[in-house]
Amino acid sequence: MVRTTRLELYNSEIPFLPEGARAPTLEVFIPSADKATGYGMLAFPGGSYSFLSPKSGVDYGAWFAERGITVVVVNFRLGSEGANGQAICCDALTTMQHVKENASDWCIDLDRTGVIGTSAGGHLAGCLATGIAQTMPELSELSGMLDLKWRPSFAVYCYSVLSLMEPLAHNETRANFLGPKALSTSHQYAYSPIKHVMPDQCRSFIWHTIEDTEVAASNSTEYAAQLQANGVPLEFHLYQKGPHALGLAKNLKNDVTLCWRHDCLRWILESEVEEV
Repeated sequence: MVRTTRLELYNSEIPFLPEGARAPTLEVFIPSADKATGYGMLAFPGGSYSFLSPKSGVDYGAWFAERGITVVVVNFRLGSEGANGQAICCDALTTMQHVKENASDWCIDLDRTGVIGTSAGGHLAGCLATGIAQTMPELSELSGMLDLKWRPSFAVYCYSVLSLMEPLAHNETRANFLGPKALSTSHQYAYSPIKHVMPDQCRSFIWHTIEDTEVAASNSTEYAAQLQANGVPLEFHLYQKGPHALGLAKNLKNDVTLCWRHDCLRWILESEVEEV
């Protein structure tokens, strides 16, 4: 049976909090002890940094936790509420501090802790995987409360925004993350994961659909190409059918069947097979 717990992300003063803005929270989905694999994921929901989509947050949490993977859904602050990229990345990195403090109770092995991001949340996952988030100048002042050296051990990208530059950029996501600097090409470049792939990056699972008219599949194809060029282990699925915002892709119309969640689960656990 999956156990859930909800908590405030910050116990004291919240950094970069605009007046009247919502305080971020966490919702944790913990598998039963007999099913727990030790794997955990920080889940960053989609929503263009304007809202948080349940289908790529709590829905993921329930499904993966039932199969032995702890999911920490991060209800981070949003550009639509006056937050910007530094606040969003601060929320993501602060979450990892909670994971470290609660690893035993949440059935998480810190060496098996990854990220799963969807649409705009995939941009946030990419910022963590490439180190963009950890090297933001504004966050260096918070090094006493954040582990700026942490990197995920694996990353899952679901129809993700991985570039803030033309022609791939998703305008709403870019505007909400960069704020008044959204049209600055130097800032667009600095916060585009596709431009900052490194050989020592964590293994990645990527999926997208060709029919996605909201976020161009080229975000994923070009990111996958960069990972491959840098020798980063990856698995990439480009499906022909399916619109944007599929979530777990259950009960789709017109006999469309996407098995990404099962492939992803198998891929996450594959390292266990390799070690045997």
